[in-house]
Amino acid sequence: MSLSRFHSIAIGILIATGVLLYGHTLPFPFVFDDHIYLVGNPLVKDAGSFTFNGDFLAFATYPRKLGLDPDLATNFILRPFAYLTFYINYALGGMNPRGFRAVNIAIHCANAALLFLLLSHLLRRSGKAGSLPSSSAGFIAFASALLFLAHPLQTESVTYIVQRFTSLGTFFYLFTILAYLLSNVSEKTYLLSESSRNRTAARAFRRASVAGLVVGMLTKEFLFTAPFMLVMLDWLVMGTGLKVACRRALPHFLCLPIIPALIVLTSWAQHSGNASLAAALNITNPAGVSPYHYALTQLSVVLTYLRLILAPVGLNMDWDYPLSTSLLQGRVLVSAALIAGIIAGAWLWYRRRQEDVRVSLFFGSILWYFLALAIDSSVVPLPDLLSEHRSYLPSIGALTALACCADLLRTRFDHRWSARYVVPAGIALWILALGAATFARNDVWSSEISMWRDVTTKSPKKLRAWFNLGTAYYEHKQPQEAIACFQRVIQHEPAAVATYRNLAKVLYWSGRFREALQVSQAGLRYAPHDHEIHCDMGVAYAGLGDTAKSIQLLRSSIAINPRYRPAHLSLGTIYARQQQYGKALDHWRIAASLPPADPQLNLAITRIESLAHPPRAVP
Repeated sequence: MSLSRFHSIAIGILIATGVLLYGHTLPFPFVFDDHIYLVGNPLVKDAGSFTFNGDFLAFATYPRKLGLDPDLATNFILRPFAYLTFYINYALGGMNPRGFRAVNIAIHCANAALLFLLLSHLLRRSGKAGSLPSSSAGFIAFASALLFLAHPLQTESVTYIVQRFTSLGTFFYLFTILAYLLSNVSEKTYLLSESSRNRTAARAFRRASVAGLVVGMLTKEFLFTAPFMLVMLDWLVMGTGLKVACRRALPHFLCLPIIPALIVLTSWAQHSGNASLAAALNITNPAGVSPYHYALTQLSVVLTYLRLILAPVGLNMDWDYPLSTSLLQGRVLVSAALIAGIIAGAWLWYRRRQEDVRVSLFFGSILWYFLALAIDSSVVPLPDLLSEHRSYLPSIGALTALACCADLLRTRFDHRWSARYVVPAGIALWILALGAATFARNDVWSSEISMWRDVTTKSPKKLRAWFNLGTAYYEHKQPQEAIACFQRVIQHEPAAVATYRNLAKVLYWSGRFREALQVSQAGLRYAPHDHEIHCDMGVAYAGLGDTAKSIQLLRSSIAINPRYRPAHLSLGTIYARQQQYGKALDHWRIAASLPPADPQLNLAITRIESLAHPPRAVP
């Protein structure tokens, strides 16, 4: 079989496998951060956002002025290309999760195909490939790509729509490396044959590689490590001299300031001209975890990711991971020793057998794993200590290292019939098991309720999970379950103001107005100027028939936040019932001017206008 035909068949199998594993997730709804960063994000729906609406300073603080999470602007500024793909999805199909998820699945399949081509190139074109068994390149490349594609740890980067940041960033990471390596081959061919066509191809691949790196840096921050990965693979695996590899990658290294510059510029804009290093490091750190404590914790987190790659048991969308605060903690010391041992062991093996390209690739893959985590698991604190999607790109290194070991074992005993087929059969069975686990894991994402149920089972002490499960129950009209979740949160965290708000809403939605009032009053002790609680109390008093008190509290809510739409809607409804149509129109018109658009409210306004200004009778 020709090489091109083998590549075509392998890529076809990868695509078909990806569709089989993820195709049934297309109708699954948006979940969790999808609502914050996509569905409820006004920046995604406005084409002007991609020019920062002509005013970078105002754009960087725009979400905060709307009462939204300031990270919406930070995220958009740092990852505009990823948001461009979200905008195209929205422009073509609205906020329909099918279109968004279809693109995610396509990106994941493309990543598997790129990984296959990249590994095939590394093994076949390396200066050390002379002694490589004829079947090894295809076996390692295809096995690695299938393991990556079918692994259930990847579901968070594929099925969870907003994590397209990770999968799309990985696409550009792999593309950058592959185009760079192809440019080197074309350059070498040109030097041998002096063909202008090969020289043109070398330049085209080199430019494509740099362009892919730049676009990738505007997609996900881990692209910062890509130039270092280029040099490492070119040096260790391809056999190029270190100085030559560094010289070839110089255009890529010149792109490194892009991400730090965007972070510092955004931090400067959001902190009134303060461009301090501390502010920049904590730009996405709402919990206030120190960079030192975060870095200590990541030593064990890195090994947890590795454990999940080897044995994907206990996958969890929202881990309750302990924070390490001392270098002398046993967890920290053991983790540091294990990491050093893994790297040292791989290096020693490489030193003994560096003429074997598979051992070189094994060492390079180990370094890939740790280097790919160097941004997310370093000194820059991120909101969560452990998130499974962060292992998406690093898992390529770990899985490729395993495939290299499997091939070395397979070819070491190829003279024995049993050994020749046992290893491929074992890999095939593992891939089938991973695929079955992926298919089952995807079902967790079928609804907000199933997802948060899974989290509360695995992280029962994490109150955010119980709060979100209660919210999901509330949105799906299951009040008793929602009330139980919210009460659990308040029991363990009495100052959780948002929980009082949601619990009050569930109670008055269930007609339990007096209980709703009591809950709001309890929440008011912790947040006396919270406009939502004032509004909730106003609604509860209206349900109890105390209209005067209801109007007083709704006005108080509006005084605190004049743009709070529910308060205007409720106050307009009370005035309409009292036939004070002028006042009702004043509040409903304000509500209609605030998102989201509501055709029913516009009809109500038209109806009230006809009552407030009835047509004159014809004499």
